[in-house]
Formats: sequence, C-alpha cells, structure tokens
Amino acid sequence: MDNFAGGVAVVTGAGSGIGRAIALQCAREGMQVAVADIMAGRLAALGEELKSEGVTVLVRELDVSDADAVTAFANEVLDTLGTPRLLFNNAGILQIGETWTQTSESWQKLLTINLMGVVHGLNAFVPAMLEAGEAAHIVNTGSVGSVVVAPGMAQYTASKMAVRGVTESLLYDLAAHQAPIGVSLLCPGPVLTAISDELMGIEPGDGTAPPTEHLMAGQPDFIPAEQVAAQVFDGIRAGNFWIFTHPLSKYLEDTFADIVAARNPAYREVVFDASR
Repeated sequence: MDNFAGGVAVVTGAGSGIGRAIALQCAREGMQVAVADIMAGRLAALGEELKSEGVTVLVRELDVSDADAVTAFANEVLDTLGTPRLLFNNAGILQIGETWTQTSESWQKLLTINLMGVVHGLNAFVPAMLEAGEAAHIVNTGSVGSVVVAPGMAQYTASKMAVRGVTESLLYDLAAHQAPIGVSLLCPGPVLTAISDELMGIEPGDGTAPPTEHLMAGQPDFIPAEQVAAQVFDGIRAGNFWIFTHPLSKYLEDTFADIVAARNPAYREVVFDASR
C-alpha cells in the first residue's frame, strides 16, 4: 500500500503516545480517522487536533477489553465511515513486578487489554475487511517484549509474545484466503510515552491531555512517538511484517543461537546496535 488518501483508519489507544502519533499521521495522509481510548479527556483533545487537520473524525471512548463495546465501535465505524484500509490495534498497558508477586486479577487486567484487545479488534473488523476485498493493512502493537525477555516483566512479556503469535497466525490465515490485506507487528523499543513516564514513577494525571514533557527525554535510545509513526508508515508502504523501532539483530542472533543449541536462557542486557 502506498496511497492512503480518502481511506479509513482505525486507531485504538489513540489518546497518547504511539497511538496519538499514528492517528495524526493518518490525518496528514488524508485519511478519515476513527480513534478510541479509555482516557476520554486525552481523546477529546486529540479529536480537536485531528479536526484541525481538515479530515473526518470519529471519536469514541472505548475499553478494548470489552468485546461487545469493540464490536459496537466497529459497527459504528462501518456505518458512518466505511471499511478500514488501516487498522491499528494499539491499546495497551504496562505493569511490572516479580513473577510470583502478580495477582490473578492483575494478570487478567493486563491480558484482557494487551492481548484480548487485539483479538477483539480483529474479530470486529477483519470480516468486513475481507468482504470488501480491497487492499488494506493491519498493524498490531507488540513490543521489543515480543522477542526480548527481561526481569520484572512477566505479565507484559507474556502478553506481547502472545500478540506476536496472534499476528503471525493472522498473516498466514489471510494468506490462505489470498486476501489483499497486509499484516505488521510493531515492536517499539524505548519511546517517550505516558507508559514510559508511569514506569519511571510519573503519575498519569487527570487524563485531560497527554504529557508535553517526558522524564526520559534526552536519555539514550528513547525516541519520540512521532518518529515511531513515521517508521510504521514506512513499514506499511514496504509491506514489512516486522516493524522494529530500534535495531535488535545482535540480541536476536545470540538469543536464537541459544535456542537452536538448546542452551539454558542467559539474561543479557539489550544493546541497540545501530550499526547492524
């Protein structure tokens, strides 16, 4: 896909961070944009900014862990804007803590948002996209955690590795139908978002607007969400399944060498080697 003007884009988790940057990039591409987020204040502010770009906008508060709510949102999008050409299943949260300290309720909350939010988005939109038979693209937001394991991140890692599995299976399922629908897995590294701020102890505030300054700004490897959005559209245009925001080849080579050799896992710090 290359020309997006006039098409419909759907972005969940659009109130801040990567989702917000992607929604704004969709508008700049001349698309009609449907945005959803559980943070109503941030979402309303985004809606006004999108309208200032002169595009048609549908704004809805949405909890992606609620399958019925996602289906209702999809039906509204289909009825008012039409079938999406771009679908971004992006909503997600991060919780940290040692593996044995996380409660069942905590696990359920994270998995129903990070994993089932993607599943609900696919169930709600893909049948209509298949029926339309037109060129389209789906981007599911994973993480470097889709391929990298770190201590204190069991819940997040489990959810994002599951998103990777769902997304690869989706690619094969659509190929079996010879559908003209591309699939990408977005694997962001360190990005300046509300999630990164909350991870560092910054409170999310009242939800009326995304933060304008980030604690990790200027730190090595942290990149702005706008850069990620540009990388995402480059990946869609190129038809890439893997969209990495940071180079990971050395880490992946070493990790998969261990797997092939059946060596026990050895924790290694991730070094983003820009020369590879």
